[in-house]
Amino acid sequence: MTEPQKTSDWQLYRRLVTYVFPYWYLFALSIAGYVLYSLGNVLLADLMQFLLDSLNDSAEAESGLVARAAYALLDEGDMTRLEFARIGVPVAMIVLAFSRSMGYFAGNYFMNHVARNLIHQLRMELFEKMQLAPSSYYDTHSQGVLISKITYNVEQITGAATKALKVLVGEGLTVIGLLGYLFYLNWRLSLIFMLVAPCIALVVNVVGKHFRRYSRRIQDSMGNVTQVSNESIGGYREVRLFGGQAQQNARFAAASEYNRNQSLKLAFVDAFSTPVIQTMLSIALGALVWFALNPEILSGFSAGSLVAFLTAAGLLGKPIRQVSSIQSIIQRGLAAAEDIFAQLDLDNEIDNGSHRVARAEGHIALHNVSFTYPGTTEEVLKGVNLNIRAGEAVALVGRSGSGKSTLIQLLARFYPLQSGEITLDDVSIADYELANLRRQLAMVAQHVTLFQDTVFNNVAYGDLARASREAVIAACQSAHAMEFIQRLPDGLDTLLGDDGGGLSGGQRQRLAIARAILKDAPVLILDEATSALDNESEHRIQRALEAIMANRTSIVIAHRLSTVERADRIVVMDAGSIVASGTHDELLAQGGLYAQLYHQEFSD
Repeated sequence: MTEPQKTSDWQLYRRLVTYVFPYWYLFALSIAGYVLYSLGNVLLADLMQFLLDSLNDSAEAESGLVARAAYALLDEGDMTRLEFARIGVPVAMIVLAFSRSMGYFAGNYFMNHVARNLIHQLRMELFEKMQLAPSSYYDTHSQGVLISKITYNVEQITGAATKALKVLVGEGLTVIGLLGYLFYLNWRLSLIFMLVAPCIALVVNVVGKHFRRYSRRIQDSMGNVTQVSNESIGGYREVRLFGGQAQQNARFAAASEYNRNQSLKLAFVDAFSTPVIQTMLSIALGALVWFALNPEILSGFSAGSLVAFLTAAGLLGKPIRQVSSIQSIIQRGLAAAEDIFAQLDLDNEIDNGSHRVARAEGHIALHNVSFTYPGTTEEVLKGVNLNIRAGEAVALVGRSGSGKSTLIQLLARFYPLQSGEITLDDVSIADYELANLRRQLAMVAQHVTLFQDTVFNNVAYGDLARASREAVIAACQSAHAMEFIQRLPDGLDTLLGDDGGGLSGGQRQRLAIARAILKDAPVLILDEATSALDNESEHRIQRALEAIMANRTSIVIAHRLSTVERADRIVVMDAGSIVASGTHDELLAQGGLYAQLYHQEFSD
């Protein structure tokens, strides 16, 4: 399995940080909250010195950080140190607990606010990028993989940007605060902890590389799991009809098994790293206690300060363990960010044109057009020359794979031309602004796409959303769709299921025809537009199509040659080339491929 190009952690972090900049004030509030929380953790250890030295009536009782604050804010009067501690320590405990809780709330809430905004922005950019990606992008990525990128991959960044970031900032500041407090009490003794830091960093670095590798594999496997699921659920009729349940189950099991194995490998490394780091910390803490109990070092401590020092050292274990344990989450998030940024950096559809027209006349010409699909070597079109006059109805016929649909794809600029030129009204289509060019085209394809929305919104879709209700009804009537729309529960306002679920193939195709009629573009493309209709419906809609084909350029692709007999001109294609052109009667008289196909259809 090919792994994506590696990007350094620093590059990924730096790019992720740019998404935080718009919410810097929320991030600052979160940091302030975590600082307050971490400071509370440090002062809890210092509170031990205040308490123990007060019990011993030691002069050191007034030297701690909490003690100084208490003596400065509260009136000591003629109380003894113990009597003052009875008031100062409970008050300090309440203040510290409240401060820690408020700091924890602020840190968590505002960090989640920043993280969710970051995720929303990334998800929107990725979705918008997919809307602008060239057709070749969809040719090389399955639908399941693309959906997995928007869902699973983005959610992995959520983990890195929420839980991991909260632990990293909150517990990281606690580690810094506790280490600072240890150095404040005895910097020489605190250096023992510094000796184990490189060892911990080495373990984290080695483990991180494994996490990144396994995370990439898990992402790829999730794409495969999603793809098999989509295929099996979307094609459940074919699966059941052809008895493919066992085959699909096996494919899904293989994809899920690979995902399970990689997840277990990641879990093993994660589980192994934590006790290793914990052991290192225990060794450092043991050495710290051994040195601290040396009589020479003990002489520099009061009982309270020694307990405070050991308490602070003991408190370091939990935050260090938590910080080191988020490696798996961070690496999963970075692997996901690496993939998402790679998608965002891909080129959009080529749109270098600037020519715009309100409405084209519809004169189309192909000049020596050749084309090979990206990633293949076989030429689909070979030096095609074709001139279609404005307002002319031209039918493209031929065997499957002859290049008919490819020609339409090139006209709509779904793929850039590799050789030759296509012009619309004597202007190269490459010079048109892409959106303006496509506004000149209306298409009814064999495979109709409907959205989970109302019938009205499916007809008045995209640029047509501002169409009046009367215009939509008129388009549906022209497409002979109103007769079944009126029988739906809410008529035009009926909510359709996924991809028009609940409608027959013929009904779905009539809605697509109504959409094309409503667009009223100067160039109409019909790619097997009546393939899903019965003979009676086809005859009625054929007449409707003939009516809207008047006064506009029409390109009709059909395998059933009986549907193209009335075309002004029929162009016969074979193996990527035009082999004949003429009217229905002329082509029959020539006795070539067209006559062969026509007589074969008639005999069938």
